[in-house]
Amino acid sequence: MTDASGAANALEAVTATGTGDAAPTPPAIEIRVVDDRAYVYDAQACVYLRSQHRLVGVMVGSLPGYRSQDVARGLPLELSPEEATLCIERGWATMAFERDCETDAFRAYRADVTANAVPSTSEMVKVGQKRPAAKLDSRGWGGGGGGGKKTKPKENLHGWQKIVGSSFVNIPLANATDGDGKGAWSFPSNMKERERYAVFKDLHDRQYSLTSGAKFGSDYLVYPGDPILYHAHYTVRIVSWEATLHPLVIAATTRMAHAARKNFVIAAVREVKDDNAKDDASVTCEVRYFTMEADVDLSSNRGF
Repeated sequence: MTDASGAANALEAVTATGTGDAAPTPPAIEIRVVDDRAYVYDAQACVYLRSQHRLVGVMVGSLPGYRSQDVARGLPLELSPEEATLCIERGWATMAFERDCETDAFRAYRADVTANAVPSTSEMVKVGQKRPAAKLDSRGWGGGGGGGKKTKPKENLHGWQKIVGSSFVNIPLANATDGDGKGAWSFPSNMKERERYAVFKDLHDRQYSLTSGAKFGSDYLVYPGDPILYHAHYTVRIVSWEATLHPLVIAATTRMAHAARKNFVIAAVREVKDDNAKDDASVTCEVRYFTMEADVDLSSNRGF
């Protein structure tokens, strides 16, 4: 993992290449897959993917120096399934799969920890049974505070208070075996995912930058350049070639995009298969785009 100074140096190195210098040497980018999510932990790799390949992703890590963790985030960078698949397909990065937590080794370790914790639990129960008796002895026969032997302060402690100072849990941040798990990247695995990847790949090949368009009721936001420097020009919604769209859905989505100063685009996808081929590997997706424009003047004049 690269610290903040490493990220700044990487940004300066990449920015310098925009003035006509030669392209920077691509770093060895490793994508770590955890629970079917793709993460990049190196700052220089994140800058390189964004500046050279227009892959934005989302920062999901916390920054210790910021009090409001929802305003700015740091490493790792989470790539969308489409971005991670494009990286592997184009040879820009390699994937390392983390080991599954529900393995036999983990279960054996959990059983061992549970077995060692049983004596501590039984000791806590015994201490809890002694507390009522010790409390009665301290009261005496007159209901006052004297008359009996004084209990030691340790006898009045709760069980969890006695073991706080003696309990220690070791949680390592990184292990030598991280990244050596066996796995396979399954995206895209169905028709819907193939349609999404086909649209993403086609728009990326047209030199656009893409981010999630969930907040505008679409699948993607399309930028002519880096999202920091440019405003999104299009909101793209993916539909199957045979799908039926209700006019109210089209009108609502089109007006929403118009209110945000964007153009609403419908990406219609259909699979094209070679008749001479016998396997599914030859199936390709054809994408066609339709731009919808809100007739605001007409709707305003009619009062709806």
